[in-house]
Amino acid sequence: MNTTVGMICFCIFLVFLIGVSIWSAQQNKKGKTGADREYFLGGNTTPLIVLAVSYCASAVSAGSFMGDPGMMSVVGWPYYWIAIFAVPGLVIPGIYVIRKMRLQSDRYGSMTINEYAGHRFNSPGLKLYLSFIIVLCYLFMMVSQFKAAAILLEMFTGLDFTVGLIVMCVVCLVYVNIGGLRSVAWTDFVQGLIMCLMCIVVVATALSAIGGFSGLNDAIEATNPDMNLIVQPVEEGADVPGLYGVIGAFVFGFCVYFAQPHIAARFMVLPDVNRKSIGRFLIVSLVCGWLFNLMFIVGPIGRMLYPDADGDYMTVTFVTEQFPSVIASILMLGFFSAVISTATSILLVAGQSVGRDIYGQICHKTATPEKQVRVTQIGTTVIIALVLVFNLIDPPEFLQLFIYMGMSGIGSACFCPLVIGTMWKKSSKEGAWASAIAGPVGYLVHSQILGQGWLWCMGVCCIWSIVAFFVVTFIRNAVKGTDPVLEELWNPLGGKVDFEALNRELKAKKQKAS
Repeated sequence: MNTTVGMICFCIFLVFLIGVSIWSAQQNKKGKTGADREYFLGGNTTPLIVLAVSYCASAVSAGSFMGDPGMMSVVGWPYYWIAIFAVPGLVIPGIYVIRKMRLQSDRYGSMTINEYAGHRFNSPGLKLYLSFIIVLCYLFMMVSQFKAAAILLEMFTGLDFTVGLIVMCVVCLVYVNIGGLRSVAWTDFVQGLIMCLMCIVVVATALSAIGGFSGLNDAIEATNPDMNLIVQPVEEGADVPGLYGVIGAFVFGFCVYFAQPHIAARFMVLPDVNRKSIGRFLIVSLVCGWLFNLMFIVGPIGRMLYPDADGDYMTVTFVTEQFPSVIASILMLGFFSAVISTATSILLVAGQSVGRDIYGQICHKTATPEKQVRVTQIGTTVIIALVLVFNLIDPPEFLQLFIYMGMSGIGSACFCPLVIGTMWKKSSKEGAWASAIAGPVGYLVHSQILGQGWLWCMGVCCIWSIVAFFVVTFIRNAVKGTDPVLEELWNPLGGKVDFEALNRELKAKKQKAS
C-alpha cells in the first residue's frame, strides 16, 4: 500500500471538510432565523435530498462498514438480520412520525430532540435526564468511531495511531463548531455519495473474487456450515443470532435505530413536511440504507479469502489487497466518510444537549441564542477531549459492541417519549419517565447481570421500555384520567405554546387543589 497516495487523498478530503465548514459559517451569519436556529437547525433551509442522504449517512458508522462485516465474517448469514431490519426501521416509523414531530417541534419552539421530548410531556426534568443519557451513551459511540478513524489513517497514510487520532478529533471539532448542523448535513451528503460509490465497487469486486453468491455459499459450507444457516441454534450465553437474536434484531431495527437523536434530529430540520416531500425523503433513505448495508457481505467473503485477517478490519484488508494503491486510497475515503458522518452528527447532538438543553434551558434560562451556541461549542470541545483521553488510555477491543451498547442505551430511553409520544395523544408524563428509565436499566440487567447475548439485549431493553410506558400510562390514566394539557400539547396544528404561562397555570391548579 502506497501511503503517499493515501496521504494526498486524505489531505484533499480535509480541505473539502474545512471549506464546507467555512461556507456553512457564512450562511449561518446571513440567516434570518437567529443564531441558535441557524446553528442547530440550519435555518430549516437545507434541501430535502441533502437531508435524506445525511439521514442515512449519519446512521451508517464505522460499525456498518467495519464492525458489522467483521461480525458477519464470524457468524455468517444469520447476522444479516440486522441489515434486513435496521433499514426498514429507519423508514417505516417515519411514515407516521415525521410530519407530526416536525409540526409539533415548530409549535413548541424545540431545536433539539431532548427539548422536544421535554416540551411534549411538559417536563423539564425529562429533558435534563435525556440530555445526560445522550451525552453519556454517545461518549461510548464516539470512542469507537474515532478509534476506527485513527486505525484507518494509520493503514492508509502511515500516520501514527496517536497522531491520526488527534488529527481526526481536531478536524471534526473544527467543522462542527464552525458550521453547526448545516456543515454536518452538507458534508454528510457528499460523504454519503462517496459511500454509495464505494459500496457498489467493493461489493461487486468481492462477489466477483469469490465466484458470486454461489461461490461464497460453497466456500462457507466447506469451512463452517453453521454460517449458512438462516438462524443459528440458541445456545446458553451465545452471542450469535439464534431465534432470540432475530427477535432482538427486529425490535432493534424498528425501535432503537429510529430513536437515535442524531438520526431523528433530521426530522426537525426538514424544510417542509407535505406528503410528497416526506415520501421522497423516505425513498431516498431506503435506497441508500440498503445499499450501505450490502457492505456486510464483504465480511464473510474476506474471511474466506484472508482467514487470518482481523475481523474489525476485514473490509479494509480486502480493499488494500484487491485494489491498486490509487484506487484503494480513493475508496478509503468511503470508510472515512462512514466514520466522520456519524461521529460529527453524534458530536453535534451531544454538544446541543450541553449548550441548549442543560445550560440554556436549565442552568441559565435567560441565555441569549449566541451564548447557547458558544456553550455548545465548549461542550463539544470537552466531549472530544474525553474521547481522545479514553482512546489513548484504553481503546475498546470490539468496535461494534461498544457502538451498539451506546445505541441501545439511548434508543431504549428515547423511543417511547419520541415515537409513541408523537403518535398517541393519551401518552402520559409518568409513562415517558418510566420508559426512559426502564430501557437502559433493562439493557444493563440482561447484559451485565444475566450475561445474555448482546444482540438479544439490544432488543429486549426496548421491550422493557415499551411495556413500562404502556403499563404506567394506563394505570395513571385510569386513576387520574388523561392529562388535558398533554392532549393539547399533542396537537400539531395548534398555536405557539407559552410554556411559562402553561406552567404557571398548572402550579396555580395544584395550589388550589391542595
